[in-house]
Amino acid sequence: MLDLVALARSAAVAVPGADRDTLIVKGPDRLSWLEGLVTCELKNLAPGAGTWGLVLNRQGKIQSVVWVVAGVDRLWLSFAPGTGAAMEAELGRMLIMEDAELERPGSPHVWFSLHGPEAAARAASWAAQAGGASAAIDFAGLGGAALVVPHEREGVARAAGEGLWLDAERWTVLRLERGLPEFGVDFDGADRPHEAALDRRAVSWSKGCYLGQEVVCMQDMRGKVKRSVRALKVDAPRDAALAGGSIVSVDTGKDAGAVTSAAYSVRAGSWLVMAKLQLDAIDTGLRYEGAAGSHPARPSEPL
Repeated sequence: MLDLVALARSAAVAVPGADRDTLIVKGPDRLSWLEGLVTCELKNLAPGAGTWGLVLNRQGKIQSVVWVVAGVDRLWLSFAPGTGAAMEAELGRMLIMEDAELERPGSPHVWFSLHGPEAAARAASWAAQAGGASAAIDFAGLGGAALVVPHEREGVARAAGEGLWLDAERWTVLRLERGLPEFGVDFDGADRPHEAALDRRAVSWSKGCYLGQEVVCMQDMRGKVKRSVRALKVDAPRDAALAGGSIVSVDTGKDAGAVTSAAYSVRAGSWLVMAKLQLDAIDTGLRYEGAAGSHPARPSEPL
């Protein structure tokens, strides 16, 4: 049986972007306007290019994750499930004097993320077949791409990628191996980029001002992050069926964080979990505590 998770390191795999919301930005000021509202850099984004980042509020808290695919005359924006309406309202409120227009596409569109060294080429091919748009975006550090196609052409894209689709379980394995947290699962609107472990993944530290930047920069300079999402290895049998549970400090016996995602990784040879962890507990020794029992845990580097 083909190991699709391993295939992400040698070729490409694809993940349906279930229920991701779509907006379009048009007009000559589309790049400069959006540049001031997201954490990723857009000013030099040419047609066919893409990037991803975060939309923050003034307190620096994450309102959504945004994927950006640049077309010839528009920017395609994809937002985390359940946040599209709020993003449409919030971004629309920020359009004042700029020569730009924010709108929904005339018909529904669907999104996919691709992961692996062949992801960009495959996404471009599928976009051409399905009448969509794509761009290289490296989400997990393996090479990657985002693809958007009209809903009525979704079947064409899926047929083009037959045999390469990751289901939810395999996608969880891959992203935990890569230490990639997911909005609405491992972090949410109560978290800032450092607390979601996305400060070096989804934030540009060389761009100009953006909404929430001052808070994020101050947190970075002071280095006072008390808790953050972390990937951990748990020494539990493969059949332990870890789900939920807590991470406990061995030295103090205190709860150090809640498990938000879990999956068994063949590559790691162990269970991997994502947890919102009190960072001062990392060096005290950690244990997983849950319905599957009590098992040693330790930080996991990207695999």
